[in-house]
Amino acid sequence: MDYLTLRIPADMKEKITSTTWTGEPPFHGSNGMYKQCNCERVQVVPAAYEDVRRKHYLKGELFCDEEGLLNGSPHNWRASQMRYWFMWQIQDQLTPDWRDWTTIVGDAVFCVEATDKNLKIMEDILDS
Repeated sequence: MDYLTLRIPADMKEKITSTTWTGEPPFHGSNGMYKQCNCERVQVVPAAYEDVRRKHYLKGELFCDEEGLLNGSPHNWRASQMRYWFMWQIQDQLTPDWRDWTTIVGDAVFCVEATDKNLKIMEDILDS
């Protein structure tokens, strides 16, 4: 299976970049998730992209720095928003303090299956 990914830097001045992988995205290597997230331990959490105007909703996985809070990594507002969009959809199944669990710090990578529909939505994300 092929995958599309968006690398989401914590620094808002840096652009979001995309990558395509054939097979599972690698964790190690020069373009692996550890390198993409600039960390030594990666945590994978569900996340989503939502654009109400365009009626887009794209659910995927967010690869992020598991030790980012301990290391003082900067808050990643864009990745945190993707975590929020996912949790908003299932909030009735969560504890009342679910918003406390949406914070992502450090660089992150959003990953989805490479379908034509997902590719179009990913292009829209990069253009916005």
